Amino acid sequence: MAPADRMVYLDSVALAKLKNLSLELRSLAVEGSMSGRHQSLWKGFSHDFAEHRPYAPGDELKTLDWKVYARKDRFYVRQYKAENILTTYLLLDCSGSMGYCADGRSPKWDHACRLAMALAYLILAKGDAVGLIPFNVEPLDGLPPRASFSQLEAIDSALAKRRPEGETDLGKVLERAGARVRRRSLVILISDLLSKPRHVIQVVKALRARRHELLVLQVLDPQEKDFRFEGYSLFDGLEGGPALYCDPTALRRAYVQQFEKGLRLYEASFHRSNIGYALFMTDRPWDSVLAQFLTRWR
Repeated sequence: MAPADRMVYLDSVALAKLKNLSLELRSLAVEGSMSGRHQSLWKGFSHDFAEHRPYAPGDELKTLDWKVYARKDRFYVRQYKAENILTTYLLLDCSGSMGYCADGRSPKWDHACRLAMALAYLILAKGDAVGLIPFNVEPLDGLPPRASFSQLEAIDSALAKRRPEGETDLGKVLERAGARVRRRSLVILISDLLSKPRHVIQVVKALRARRHELLVLQVLDPQEKDFRFEGYSLFDGLEGGPALYCDPTALRRAYVQQFEKGLRLYEASFHRSNIGYALFMTDRPWDSVLAQFLTRWR
């Protein structure tokens, strides 16, 4: 695994806090997905040989077949029949609104990236595979699932190169991103969910109906929830909308009521569909909220 001091979103302090956590699933009995349950192609030594495939960066060197190299002058690794690994996709919102922060707090984007890296570590620590699909107005270039710990540094590097920007239609983009998830998998959505709740819920439930396991992690800044602005203020649209100059005290009550209604709708709808849901506020340590959620979800 890459040293923690080489990564942006997962340091040695965070790693130490993750040592006693694990990501356990309630119901994912997938064809080719549950570690220790099913047969699939897997790199190893103690199982029946299945086939060769070309070497790819991140593969364990001990899986190289030197006899094949001597014949073909190309590197190949041995694959074996073993018990299947779980495939996980991290769907990460990098639209403009994820860059929001207030009162000196870190942006939602940083919070979301640390969550993504923590979950990637927990998945890889179990010997399972994890991939990354970032998105704003559409799914962006990501990383296909891999079970090697080199994937952790690859995800960190990919996140460090991105900045939250652009618009998004969360419902539509989830439909497109879901098309990339072809086999039953664990899908983890990390987003502020600032879109029409009913449309988002409809698409997430459609993914669940395809027998994927779903976890939805909503990341918000407290100002977005409480709207405690004082005096006339200019509010910029982070995803291309027009600016609005107004007195926030005149809007606060209606805004908070509507916003909390959306949060309750997300929580109730996902609970009824057996979809894991947690709210992460950027004024709280992400690791403690994650630990509580994973303990509750088991």
